[in-house]
Amino acid sequence: MKPNFALALFFDKVELLHRGKTGWDSIDAVPFDAEDLPAALSALRKTALSKDPEGLRTKLVLPDEQVKFLVLDDASADDASVRAALNDATPYDVDDLVYEATSDKTKTYIAAVAQETLDEAEAFAVEHRFAPVSIVARIDETRFDGEPFFGATKAAAGLVGPDDTVERDSPPAALAKP
Repeated sequence: MKPNFALALFFDKVELLHRGKTGWDSIDAVPFDAEDLPAALSALRKTALSKDPEGLRTKLVLPDEQVKFLVLDDASADDASVRAALNDATPYDVDDLVYEATSDKTKTYIAAVAQETLDEAEAFAVEHRFAPVSIVARIDETRFDGEPFFGATKAAAGLVGPDDTVERDSPPAALAKP
């Protein structure tokens, strides 16, 4: 199951995108300093629901600044090597990070984010009824091979069918930079 919407989080705004035939189409963005943020987000959600009769399921897209990307010059780096690389790369203990590593023929690409960041992003989306089912980072082939996928949200269990598995976009669906 791939969500039909993406909720891209930035430090100054949130943007809702809808999966189109050729990529992601922006519906609208709401600045975090909006006069009535809950009302603006509610209006954004209602607009989304009017565009897709299948309902609202979102992929949360984290701000680039919240994701630590590393590239190792070793295509066969194992989990111990990845954890060692992350050990001093963030202010968090490695056990407090969620990370993913992929490799090509020459390098290992790592994307990591603090679990508390994932929890905060999901809580925001749940609070404003955006039905978050997965969390990703924006793709950038120079920093990661594919879509950095941090998995299904805790809320996904109540939002998708019992036989559905939340999947990453493959090939990755590019989302615009701010």
